[in-house]
Amino acid sequence: MQENHGIITKTMEEVMHESMIPYSECVILDRALPRVEDGLKPVQRRILFDMMELGLTPDKPYKKCARVVGDCLGKYHPHGDTSVYQALVRLAQPFNMGATLIDGQGNFGDVDGNGAAAMRYTECRLTPLAVEMMKGMGSPQDEIVPWNSNFDDQLKEPALLPGRFPNLLVNGSSGIAIGFATNIPTHNLAETIDAAIKYIDNPKISLSELMKTIKGPDFPTGGYIIAGDGLKQAYETGKGKITIRAKVHIEPGEYEKTNVVIDELPYQVNRAQLLETISKLREEKKGVLLGISDITDESDRHGTRCVIKIKKDCNYKPILDMLFKSTQMAVSYGINMVAIADGKPQTLGLIGILDYYVRYQREYVVKRTKCELDAAKKREHILEGLVIAVNNIDAVVNVIKNSKSTAEARDNLRRKFNLSERQAEAILDLRLARLTHLEVYKLEQELKELRERIQRLTAILGSKKLQMEVVKDEMTEIKKAFKSPRKSTIISSVEDYKVSSEMQQEKAEDCVVMYSVENRLKRMAQKNFGRATKRFGDSSDRSEICSCIAEVKGGDLLYVFDSEGYCHKIDPETLPEGRWRDGGTALKSAIPAAGPDAKIVYMKGIGENMPQGRLLFYTRSGMVKKNDWSEMDVAKSSFQAVKLKDGDSVIGIEEEKPGSTLLIVTRDGICLNADMSDIPTQGRIAAGVRSIQLSEGDECIAAMQVTDEGEVVLISDKSNAKRVPVGQIEPMARYRKGSKIFDLKPSSGKRLIFASYVTVPYTIILDVDDEYLSQFDTEDIVIQNRTTSGKALVRGCLGLEKVYIYKTQAD
Repeated sequence: MQENHGIITKTMEEVMHESMIPYSECVILDRALPRVEDGLKPVQRRILFDMMELGLTPDKPYKKCARVVGDCLGKYHPHGDTSVYQALVRLAQPFNMGATLIDGQGNFGDVDGNGAAAMRYTECRLTPLAVEMMKGMGSPQDEIVPWNSNFDDQLKEPALLPGRFPNLLVNGSSGIAIGFATNIPTHNLAETIDAAIKYIDNPKISLSELMKTIKGPDFPTGGYIIAGDGLKQAYETGKGKITIRAKVHIEPGEYEKTNVVIDELPYQVNRAQLLETISKLREEKKGVLLGISDITDESDRHGTRCVIKIKKDCNYKPILDMLFKSTQMAVSYGINMVAIADGKPQTLGLIGILDYYVRYQREYVVKRTKCELDAAKKREHILEGLVIAVNNIDAVVNVIKNSKSTAEARDNLRRKFNLSERQAEAILDLRLARLTHLEVYKLEQELKELRERIQRLTAILGSKKLQMEVVKDEMTEIKKAFKSPRKSTIISSVEDYKVSSEMQQEKAEDCVVMYSVENRLKRMAQKNFGRATKRFGDSSDRSEICSCIAEVKGGDLLYVFDSEGYCHKIDPETLPEGRWRDGGTALKSAIPAAGPDAKIVYMKGIGENMPQGRLLFYTRSGMVKKNDWSEMDVAKSSFQAVKLKDGDSVIGIEEEKPGSTLLIVTRDGICLNADMSDIPTQGRIAAGVRSIQLSEGDECIAAMQVTDEGEVVLISDKSNAKRVPVGQIEPMARYRKGSKIFDLKPSSGKRLIFASYVTVPYTIILDVDDEYLSQFDTEDIVIQNRTTSGKALVRGCLGLEKVYIYKTQAD
């Protein structure tokens, strides 16, 4: 030092080793990361322990937070008072904690980002759950939990609390250390305890089985958790990502407007900032958000209620989709489950956390049982001496009376009755009131119960199974006392997200949903539908040509089956109400889950109970599948209804009609009237059975249930058309090659493009060269036998691609 004039010179390697590494270790182990056993950081543990020492239990009055902060700072946590108070405040905030450990009185902040009042104004005490967490901790001499000296070696503080429930999962944790960070979500107390018990019963349990009990995080602010594959990955590896969406519902507003009401926010989203962001986006004229007329915050102490008012005649659905995309109404939550385990930071999966926790609980039970057993044996020893004394009270009194001093009396008692020094002391301390008959009986009963307790404690110490039973019983008691319902709803994908609607209860009315040949959906009130569907006029407007029409009662859902084999459940109220000639909403906008090339094949309105009967699915490759309607009772909003091979598509769906046969018509003019008795009833994901043997390059254009009554209307690509009586087509077994039903040749057409069953006359519309539409009545089409080529409906037609049925009523 003298030679260098007071300057100390060190290399960077030495500085890093002597300063940075110890500092990093201190931050990691003693500040930022929780322990896996009790789920607490050091400051949280010290606050709770200090409050217990101050006697701030739930049955005692509140005390100023400043008193707690000062006491904790002076005894155990020599850091800034702000850091201690902030940790205390978080433990009392119900919107941050899965289960609060501190009962706060006063202003402890809110979800709008407003901070807590100063510590001199707020008051606190422990919650009953926090008391349970520290129950049975004992003193430093008992060594039930590990103890450390405080910063000045004057006091002892617990290195761990008993943690009688899995607090790391229940309350989660977040923090940033040097080189490490943790972000553990909160979970439901009852589910977490059930999962721990399940792990105790079967330590080799699979993660999938465990996730049937602990379904996922449960955030105190509720919302929808879109788990996807990220949740299972997080539980398996300790790292993963989930999405949280706000919970909203739709209700009617003033002047026939619609209100989107936010009921629950994603975890740790600032409510005031969210509404400010929505307001700014609207002012910047961001597309569909121009449909928002006003935003109000009607939240109170009972919960969140943020109202987004939608302008009249605007559809709320695209606005809601944009809000989820552009604001914190939907946020990504990165799970990173890092905690201190075995004295070092570790990234743990769900099973790893439960394993450490269960092992710690067993060790705690063993140490506590040993302590209780030692105390019980000491008490038994004293009681044995007292029982000897009361049973020989006259001799005891004589010995004491004849002794010159207390020490001599103690020695005389020990020699006469063969007692230990502690027993003799207890006899000398015995009050005369204990010599009554009742008190003697109580001593004998206490000794009897104590020996039974010693026997049970000894059995627990000698059996791992009994130790685990104790852990399970104590956690079950906590679960019963503090069980609360789940707040967050877990869904597997965005398609399962549902928006509840009060519109249904208040003004939902019967409606008709139509699917036009332009691949658009539209909705009309049932009372207006009958007046609107007039006979199709000469026009190039295809918006009123509907291939599917479904009547839906108020409050029911619409089941939509598409050509790609999927079923989608939609609320008709999400479709804007219009007129018969309106264009409607594009299918992709109305049903985002539908494929880009999907077409609607069948629609039906369904209430709370599924319809009776069965559905028949027909595909282009000649497959037919039958399944019960009950198979469609699936919780998802979009799901697979039939399994299709690559390149195949659904061309028709019907409800089964008893006493019918199945008529299949192919592009090459072949038909088969098949018996349906051997078509089996299959499950939802089945592919079905073959209905017809197709020639190479041929495909089905139509399949329908028929009876002997009625005719089949057939039209070729050159507009040649005819009707063939069904009675001329002999029924035969399924999966045959069939017979000719249309004579295709250069003059009549290269292929069939339309086939339909008719019992009551209806209108068909020919889309001629995509230039103009021409309509015909089925009664105007000639009746011919199977081997003819029909009669041209449009002279000089070179290429007819599409033929429509003009429908004016539900399928």
